[in-house]
Amino acid sequence: MISFSYQDGFESEILGDVIISVEQAQKEAEAAGLPTYERLAALIIHGLLHVLGFDHEKGGAEARRMRYKEKKLLDYVKELPEYKEIAL
Repeated sequence: MISFSYQDGFESEILGDVIISVEQAQKEAEAAGLPTYERLAALIIHGLLHVLGFDHEKGGAEARRMRYKEKKLLDYVKELPEYKEIAL
């Protein structure tokens, strides 16, 4: 997963880009014993948080803050009817 934020220096309605390798996500899902759609959802959330300015690579409190947001957002997404339909 690669993300690019356009918040600094660009005036645009586009906040940034998130690029995900589906093949790599499938491998990671298999290794973790997860469905591919769950790994993809986690990667999308992770990328969006980077685009919004979160940075776990800073370590410490910032990394904990990002992990907390990831978990909260993934828990929220998993409760959506559309997500539950995929999980059937």
